Amino acid sequence: MAKANKLLALLAKFRRSRVLVVGDLMLDRFIWGEVERISPEAPVPVLRMTTESFRLGGAANVVNNIHSLGGRVTVAGVIGRDRSGSMLLRALHDSGISTTGIFQENGLQTTQKIRVIAHPRHQQIVRLDRENGDHLGRTMRLKIRQFVLKNIGRCDAVVISDYGKGVIHRELLDMMARLAKEKNVVCIVDPKKENFGAYRNPSLVTPNREEASQASGVDIRDDATLREAGRRLIELWQAKAVLITRGSEGMSLFRPGREVRHFPAEQQEVFDVTGAGDTVVAAVALALGSGSSYEEAAVVANLAASLVGSEVGPVAVPVEKLKRAMRGQK
Repeated sequence: MAKANKLLALLAKFRRSRVLVVGDLMLDRFIWGEVERISPEAPVPVLRMTTESFRLGGAANVVNNIHSLGGRVTVAGVIGRDRSGSMLLRALHDSGISTTGIFQENGLQTTQKIRVIAHPRHQQIVRLDRENGDHLGRTMRLKIRQFVLKNIGRCDAVVISDYGKGVIHRELLDMMARLAKEKNVVCIVDPKKENFGAYRNPSLVTPNREEASQASGVDIRDDATLREAGRRLIELWQAKAVLITRGSEGMSLFRPGREVRHFPAEQQEVFDVTGAGDTVVAAVALALGSGSSYEEAAVVANLAASLVGSEVGPVAVPVEKLKRAMRGQK
């Protein structure tokens, strides 16, 4: 109970924590239906569409989770002048989240991930991606850097939510590494392979198992290879900590000169892990920005992520739900 009380006291600090999220904003679309037969035209299921829904994805899901967990959030990103971009802006605005750092670029298509889901087992049949790749103009990249430069000093933590779509670029990473050190701001990186070699001196990096293997050059198969991968990543990024998320096996926290800490996955019924990494990033940013230890931040993030898998698609974890889970309540 003492441990739970300490974590609950940490959650109470979230409402005073200010986080800047910089990254690739996305809109997630879900098409729901029922499969009753196989197409006579090809060996594929025929889905009778019943409904569709939209959710914030990518860096926008990180923003939504920080807001839902009680933190104050500022966002910097780029969208297109299209229907998906308008829907994303409206969803953030309706939640009371400022969109002044979201810029629109002509000719850019807002990234949209379309998932086709079959009832009753919530089985994903196919995913369609609408995007422009990593194209982003020089002028727009400069606008992002200027916004970050203006706002980073007002925040307790900054999140680099990198999905490899172009917002996160080397000049931005170099500037943020310098500013975070100068202004003593916690910097959390959710990495992607496009920039593995460009992250410098972050407070924490949160790769999943596959990303950790790719970045370290170590095929993670067991405890020994996991430890070697963690050691190499600390050296590669000169990070204060690396938290490798491992799905059903939980998380592993690496820090220079310290023993690795493992955090077993919380036992929950899991339908879908989409967006769980975004929830982890949001939780650790708020925790570290509120003055927690890395171990406390990992415990909070581990529990928060377990609450995501009980639903389909990216979701924001309400702070009250996390509080109940900490108390051992349903």
